[in-house]
Amino acid sequence: MFSRLLQTVKLERDAFVWMDFNDRATGDAALLVAITQVLMSLGTGSSIIDLINPFRLISLLLSGLFFWIVYSGLTYAIARFLLDGHGNFATYLRITGFAYPTLLLVIFANFVFNNTALILIVGAGWFVLIVANGVTYVADLPIARAFIAAIGGYAALVVIQSILSGLRIF
Repeated sequence: MFSRLLQTVKLERDAFVWMDFNDRATGDAALLVAITQVLMSLGTGSSIIDLINPFRLISLLLSGLFFWIVYSGLTYAIARFLLDGHGNFATYLRITGFAYPTLLLVIFANFVFNNTALILIVGAGWFVLIVANGVTYVADLPIARAFIAAIGGYAALVVIQSILSGLRIF
């Protein structure tokens, strides 16, 4: 799994081909999302004792699961239906899962930059780059259109999260 993650981070085409033809990659991607969520929580100030609380841990993992599934679905919908690409949702899910650990750059960008928008751009930049490269393979789209799908999915997810964060359930 970690060798495929390294291939993905290095943008090697073999990793995306493997994700397309290997169903096991979905479980590996889910595991990467879970590990990344825990590391991001620890990197942003949570303690290990906070994560022992099952409600906190489940909330954290559900948050990562929500991001992973919704972002993959939005990117798939944009690439497939708006940009006339190809591929199936499962492959988009795998690509997003293997790109997810690059979001750890948000922690390091937070130490370097003081601007929230710049932290988001730097932290999510590599993630979007990996997803766009995967979309070029899966959807058979030129890189510019793949970037539109990857950035469009991210922007739509930010809007959805903003709307849902405003809801209060009593």
